[in-house]
Amino acid sequence: MYTTSYIRKKGKYYHLVFEYSKKKNKKNSLSRSSKTEDEYLANLMLEDFVTECMKICNIDEKYKPENRKKILLKENINLYDTEISFCNFINGYVKIRRGAIEENTYSGYEAIARNSLIPYFYKENKKLKDINVFDIEKYYYHELNYRNVSPNTVIHYHNLLSLVFKYALKLKIVINNPMLTVEKPKKVKYIPTTYNAEEINNLLDSLKKENEAIYFGVLMSAYFGLRRSEIIGLKWNSINFDENTLTIFSTVTEANIDGKHILTCKDKTKNTSSLRSFYLPEPIKEVLIKMKERQEKNMQYLGKGYYFEDIDYIYVDDGGKRLRPNYLTVRFGKFIKKNHLKHIRLHDLRHSCATILYNNNTGIKEIQSYLGHSSTKTTMDIYVHLINRSNANIVGVLGEKIKI
Repeated sequence: MYTTSYIRKKGKYYHLVFEYSKKKNKKNSLSRSSKTEDEYLANLMLEDFVTECMKICNIDEKYKPENRKKILLKENINLYDTEISFCNFINGYVKIRRGAIEENTYSGYEAIARNSLIPYFYKENKKLKDINVFDIEKYYYHELNYRNVSPNTVIHYHNLLSLVFKYALKLKIVINNPMLTVEKPKKVKYIPTTYNAEEINNLLDSLKKENEAIYFGVLMSAYFGLRRSEIIGLKWNSINFDENTLTIFSTVTEANIDGKHILTCKDKTKNTSSLRSFYLPEPIKEVLIKMKERQEKNMQYLGKGYYFEDIDYIYVDDGGKRLRPNYLTVRFGKFIKKNHLKHIRLHDLRHSCATILYNNNTGIKEIQSYLGHSSTKTTMDIYVHLINRSNANIVGVLGEKIKI
């Protein structure tokens, strides 16, 4: 049995969250808005909420999580303090990194610190300089076996802790870096669920019949293997209607920071390999022309009420506002569920695109270029299951010819 509780900022107010797991690999949660913007008050409310949840879920009192209202970390942290607590150093390190890293990377670090590292190590009440290899490996064991966190997620924790201790060593607060000898969990190979061409066609037909707003996003992901940041970031100057080309050069990413959705728009891609051009087939060209005509009609109809700030972007609503990346993901999941289609994630359409290409004799190097991977190694790491299946077919052919 595992239980934990915490507060999180969601919009204007803090929300109270209680998590529990009676069976391995099955985590449940209950949450409620505190209807307060005061962090300290929300933490005080958390204890009563936990008591209520434990009664509802029929959980024994001995499993009650420690009250988190004490975890109110210092705002002005002196990272050069040799007596600094481990939790305060983690908190301080994450905050000073914000300006130096991408917003979505910072959002990930902040979530790891707030939801996992600090709640666990706060109970230990240790100074940074006293943390050793055993402390870290015990933490990993707790996350893997009691919180049922996946090894791949713990690898993200490991990467952040490595950066934390590397920085502490740089500031000469610690003499040794325990992360150099901490054993990192082995990565579990993710094999995506994909759609074949027939399933993609059925999905697109269903979206068209319902005049669904995400049709364009799904089409671009399935046909060109675009990431959602690339789909939302498409601009009209990405399209050359005369030359029939589509160029990927801009992105829009979304991160949740301090309870707020932060959008970052850049006229650059994830990496140099992601900057790529495609031939624009006639059917997709027609879809884009219709979208352009619709936007122009909406501008005329709404006049000053139209949102002209996003006029450069292709994927906007009828009022002119660019769609959010999360909107595309959430709406896609709801559509799949509502229409009883095989469950896949939006990003799995990108994998589906690659799978169809590979099954139709497209080489790994060509798939790498098409998807915008930084190297063929990345492509092979993701699609090794396809290569193995292909090898199995080859071996099968040899098995028919060579008798052992």
